Amino acid sequence: IHDEPVFHGGECVGFVTSGGYAHHSRASVALAYVPARLADDEAAHGGFEVEVLGRMVSARLAPEPLYDPAGERMRG
Repeated sequence: IHDEPVFHGGECVGFVTSGGYAHHSRASVALAYVPARLADDEAAHGGFEVEVLGRMVSARLAPEPLYDPAGERMRG
């Protein structure tokens, strides 16, 4: 996916640059441009939607990196 609009509060606030399925996270993940004021506001992290193939899909910001820097998951 790419160039899909990102909505917050019913208003288009950004767009997706790339995305796909993240097997490690067991979820779809996308990178998107959104205004810094929304990215910095923790209360706003859960109020996003992305239009994918004409359907609105709920989304949230991930404030932390989506990787395991300590390798804990690999070690079980």
